[in-house]
Amino acid sequence: MNNNTFEIVPLLEMDQTKLVRIYSGKLSGLTKKQRVIFDLLSHGMLVKDIAKHLDLAEITVKVVKARIMVLLGISTLQELAVIGKCNACQYVKPFIQMQAQEI
Repeated sequence: MNNNTFEIVPLLEMDQTKLVRIYSGKLSGLTKKQRVIFDLLSHGMLVKDIAKHLDLAEITVKVVKARIMVLLGISTLQELAVIGKCNACQYVKPFIQMQAQEI
């Protein structure tokens, strides 16, 4: 097994309550742009598609993605997806266009 498997196992074993407690504070500290990109990444959207959807340069999305991962203290997109699936972090589709316009 590779190291990524070992890194994500603790997140997968946590219940949603613990995930919310650990990450809700960190997630609330994200900017609007970071939050929109976090939501899109956590639901499997590719960087190039996010850039096109938000009318941003790909490098901008990559930089924001890297900053999000540092702020959350994670190293893989799998971890980001697990965090994004917890109850307090659910993607709300109707609001994504409104948030994107605020960027």
